[in-house]
Amino acid sequence: MSAVAAQHPSIAPAEGAGVWRRDDVREADWLLPFPADALAEIDRLVETLRRNPVDTIALDRHDYALDACEAFMATVRNTLDGGVGFAILDRLPVDRFSKEELTKIYWLLSGMIARPVAQSFDGRLLYDVRDTGARIDTRVRGDLTRQELSWHTDYGFNHPPPTIGLLVLRTARAGGVSRVASMLTAHNVLLERDPELLARLYQPFWWNRQGEHAEGDAVAHHYPIFARDGGQIRARYIKWLLYKGYELMGETFDTLGQRALETMFDVMGEPAHHIPFDLAPGQIQYVNNFRLAHCRTEYEDAGGEDDKRHLVRIFLRDAGRRSFMG
Repeated sequence: MSAVAAQHPSIAPAEGAGVWRRDDVREADWLLPFPADALAEIDRLVETLRRNPVDTIALDRHDYALDACEAFMATVRNTLDGGVGFAILDRLPVDRFSKEELTKIYWLLSGMIARPVAQSFDGRLLYDVRDTGARIDTRVRGDLTRQELSWHTDYGFNHPPPTIGLLVLRTARAGGVSRVASMLTAHNVLLERDPELLARLYQPFWWNRQGEHAEGDAVAHHYPIFARDGGQIRARYIKWLLYKGYELMGETFDTLGQRALETMFDVMGEPAHHIPFDLAPGQIQYVNNFRLAHCRTEYEDAGGEDDKRHLVRIFLRDAGRRSFMG
């Protein structure tokens, strides 16, 4: 342990494969091609569903012969929980399957990781990520816009899911580049560079809930960025929700808290600490939402409605109820 870290013995460094820098990671650590036998099972699955239709959210993987897919998704789970923390599955054949069929496959594969849960207050289990023409605001979420989405985890203001998924149906004409960064690495960098800032990140902040709550409920929640759970460090992050949270609560955002939040943002943005990539139609991305932050550049769509960038998101969590608040 360094001399600086020794000054804060209550804050131990994060450890394990989830602590990485860009040069530590190979593409093969996160880009996982579908095995041929799994794709063959998927072909048979789609043929069965064409003859015997079932609503997507009623599909149960145990009703179908998907042993090869189950084995592949076990590898995906290991990558998320014991590896670099994100995986891109490459890829489903978009030329042979409809959007609805691709979504059904995605639903079944995702259920092999954990149980799909609501990702909005109205209870939606599958969520279309596409530009609606809106702009980010107190009650408008960034996933409904084409604006840049800076470093964040999903739904840190609530009961966040351990795993989030994105099925890529169509990409943008330009932009929309993705990046992921290990928040555990950022934790350790802060412990070395400025442990006082890291200590502040273990204390609560006010988080704007973006109106995703019952009428009359509190408009903000109070959570830290970093917390320990059973010896493991869990993190949540999205800085603009915190600035808005303090505004909604009518409280002054302390200078140390702002510095800590901004410094962590800058650490994740350093090229050595994140991995950029482009997504392609038919790929599926899964991210460990407790260890990795992600971001997306602004994008430009093609003209027609059917040509717009279109992803389908899913939240996966086995604990608690399936409702938005768990």
